[in-house]
Amino acid sequence: MRNVPVLLGLLIVGLSASLQADKIIMKNGKIYQGHIMGEGNETILISNPPLDPQPRFIEMRDVLTIVHDTHPQPPSSEPDRYFMVEGGLGGSVYSADLITLHPAASLHLEGGVRLHPLVELDADLDWTPAVSGRLAISDGTTLRGYESFYAYNGGFSLRIFPFYALKLGPLEPYAITGFQWNRLLPKASSDFLTGTSLEGGIGALYPIVGNLYLDARFVYQHTVYDKVQFNLQEGTLTSDIHIPTYSILTALSYRFL
Repeated sequence: MRNVPVLLGLLIVGLSASLQADKIIMKNGKIYQGHIMGEGNETILISNPPLDPQPRFIEMRDVLTIVHDTHPQPPSSEPDRYFMVEGGLGGSVYSADLITLHPAASLHLEGGVRLHPLVELDADLDWTPAVSGRLAISDGTTLRGYESFYAYNGGFSLRIFPFYALKLGPLEPYAITGFQWNRLLPKASSDFLTGTSLEGGIGALYPIVGNLYLDARFVYQHTVYDKVQFNLQEGTLTSDIHIPTYSILTALSYRFL
């Protein structure tokens, strides 16, 4: 009598397995049930624990029919885990005291991965091919003035999608923050300024077709230039140059698993 609960448990497990199991129907009428672990050109491997714990290799030449049980997969609770690449155009307005820079357009490249529906980690690169303005630099002996520049900056950013669990239609808003390394180069010169910046802003994704999205954002960036190469000599600026920047970006984003 002590073995009755064990036998009853095995019977329940076996009944459940028979209701949801792969089947191999042999030419001689015999039926094997269980889980098909692998199929080859000459043999097929099936197991049926706990009723038949030893996996069996069955010759394909003796098989009449193979019936695969379909187990419906539940929908993913995190459908937004994907990689992305994007490219676009931006426009920036600068505000600074020690340097004058006029509004300029830039090219933007970015790539990243959606680690969780809430969070995306990106790496980006921006190139500004033409900026007009005024800057004077002196090493105490030589004074140079510049009126035409180009610039590039690259770094990392973090996007937060605070409404990912809500149904807001096709629009997906996000907040963004990031850190970048910056370089400002006067044209026709070997001189340049280097620095870093912190940024923050808001944006939104809008699906266009398939995996293609429109990405639009507004970003505030505070850049500090603190080092200079002047007359082929590197040094530290006497006074750091702070440049608050306001940028608008529009890009096409391709997102894939």
